[in-house]
Amino acid sequence: MKLAVFDLDHTLLPIDSGDAWSHWLVRKAGLDEEKIGAQIEAYAQAYRTGHFVPLSFIRFQFGLLAAQKRQDLEAWRASFIDEVIRPAVRPEALQLVAQRRLAGYEVVLATGTHRFVTAPIAALFGIQHLIAATPEIGSDGEFTGELVGLDSYGEGKLALIKNWMANHAPSGGFEAFEGWSDSINDKPLLEFAVGFQPHGRAVAANPDPQLARLALERGWEVASVFRK
Repeated sequence: MKLAVFDLDHTLLPIDSGDAWSHWLVRKAGLDEEKIGAQIEAYAQAYRTGHFVPLSFIRFQFGLLAAQKRQDLEAWRASFIDEVIRPAVRPEALQLVAQRRLAGYEVVLATGTHRFVTAPIAALFGIQHLIAATPEIGSDGEFTGELVGLDSYGEGKLALIKNWMANHAPSGGFEAFEGWSDSINDKPLLEFAVGFQPHGRAVAANPDPQLARLALERGWEVASVFRK
């Protein structure tokens, strides 16, 4: 089996689905857009600069989920997918995923944005395997605000990928592994990808400035997924 592992936001999507969802949820729930919007932007800025504290952001996002009824969240998510995500799914990204499949790769989506948001997004790309932070659901079917397992940023994402690989390893092992990401926060994933044996590949896709510099230093491939 050969694996192609893709990040989502700014890699396959030209937007940040996590931030977009948070703003969408705040508006739909009638929350304080100015106050909570500032918190969302502060986390986004920390992420962009590589000074991100994953569990703090996870608690923030999962707290927003836990404060609302699951039935409302499901309805708001459906409209979010139709009005925000579908228009952002670019043919270039769909073609890239299709190309990797034609090359014999099993495609995996590994994203920091939590599973409640990204499960239907993975389906839009026809990707069966999703690695993402999982919000806990209580016995009443409502979100508790807690995280199940690991977060899916940086080292947490890589640990989840390794766990997934351990549970899906074919008898002959993995022949190849490639990682695609735009973010310096995915340095652990890309380092793992380039060092994978017998064949590894790291691709800085639409890289942020820090990742672009690192890719140049390390000799990693750089790809522009989206046409300007």
